[in-house]
Amino acid sequence: MKSIKRYWSQLNIKATELIGVAVGAFIYSMTYNYLLLPSHLGEGGAMGVTALLYYAFQIPSYLSNLLINTVLIALGYRLFEKKTTYLTIWAIAWMTVFLKLPVLYSYHTHELIVPTLLAGALTGISIGLIFRYNGTIAGDTIIGKLLNYFFGMSVGTGSLLFDLVIVIPFIMIIGFTNTILTIIYLYVYSVFTNQFMANVGARKAVLIVSPRYREIATTISKQLGQEITIFNGTGFYSSADQHMLYMIASPRRVTKIVPIIEQEDKNALIVVENIRSTRGLNMRRIL
Repeated sequence: MKSIKRYWSQLNIKATELIGVAVGAFIYSMTYNYLLLPSHLGEGGAMGVTALLYYAFQIPSYLSNLLINTVLIALGYRLFEKKTTYLTIWAIAWMTVFLKLPVLYSYHTHELIVPTLLAGALTGISIGLIFRYNGTIAGDTIIGKLLNYFFGMSVGTGSLLFDLVIVIPFIMIIGFTNTILTIIYLYVYSVFTNQFMANVGARKAVLIVSPRYREIATTISKQLGQEITIFNGTGFYSSADQHMLYMIASPRRVTKIVPIIEQEDKNALIVVENIRSTRGLNMRRIL
């Protein structure tokens, strides 16, 4: 028993991660049951195969999804961190439960672009939420992370490429029009996934060039407790020495940093950029 507790503590899985992954699985499952299936739209990855089996043979989605992802997790178990693997198992377990829940209301409309766009947005948010808390839903997300790991491709884009391959057979089952709508759904889903990952828990890099760099650094450090790095440089044309401040902060903190800079030096050069990761180790896993 003690060894199990010790092993679990080494994984460092937090309650917020378990809750976040479960919420993401709930949003995804409800989107699938209440928007995709009633609108006769397809999916990509493992859930795409699940949808194909449902449309063609009426095999319950929760059952086929569980079996397919169990195989994928078994195959990819050693390719990922143990924490991610266990959170993925956690996500699949909750998806199995949520997919099995009875559908209380079936949404139908002749304007299929509406559920297409809405489903894409909700799926992107749900997958982004699961990624944010270090999980996946296996299937195309495993492929997406593999492409990210080996080629540096964003997870959403990698998943989209794999999804498009799975979507082709849908033409024979749901028709050409609904297949095109499925491709639109997958594109919206990938965009929302990337945007969610870029903005939720994101960080920004702030570069400041000013002759009053020391005063700016002192004020920011005292008021916000912000870590700051000073770089020494030389202007190419002027050959004059330049001092630059560099810091990494949350978007919320940046809104406080900029006014401080303007108070100290209205002519200061300020460059704010989005960054993809602040990790110092295992850089090939950057999202």
